[in-house]
Amino acid sequence: MKHKLLAGVVVVGLVVIVSCMSRPVLSQVASADAPHRGQGGVPTFELDPSWPKVPAKWRLGSVSSASADAQDNIWIIHRPRSLPADLRADSAPPVLEFDNAGNFIQAWGGEGAGYEWPQNEHSIYVDYKGFVWILGSDKRDGQILKFTKAGKFVMQIGHSDQTGDSNSQYLSRPTGLWVYPKTNELFVSDGYV
Repeated sequence: MKHKLLAGVVVVGLVVIVSCMSRPVLSQVASADAPHRGQGGVPTFELDPSWPKVPAKWRLGSVSSASADAQDNIWIIHRPRSLPADLRADSAPPVLEFDNAGNFIQAWGGEGAGYEWPQNEHSIYVDYKGFVWILGSDKRDGQILKFTKAGKFVMQIGHSDQTGDSNSQYLSRPTGLWVYPKTNELFVSDGYV
């Protein structure tokens, strides 16, 4: 019970810290963008069809997550299996990196030796050391994968098809994670169960 309470307090604390830290930035962005405000002073956003610049040979499935690294490069993870069957042969690798302007840098990911790739790509996170973390959300996805930026496998936590409930020793469709730089501790929000 104490572990659950501590975990709950940590999660609530992180949410409060992030919201407090982002509040001044959001107000600056909103005030700087005054001419483009919608009704009631709320900023409006528009799709930029030129961002990102995916190589013409590839198609993207449903993009489920994005993360920015220390160099302001943007990392996305998409679901190749979400493409119609006739387009899957043209699918981009699941992990793609773009610079801030949307220019393609590299792509990698998918099945490989030494790890179990998720059935349903859910989340990507680039930590303060530059490691790329991958999570899945299928009912069989009970693993977290860690890679270098170049796509070299580093480690796996948990296993596919070994999931449980909140009282289990196994991960159950982990949904997000964060590495605390001060202590290098990994915090995981675990599952839809």
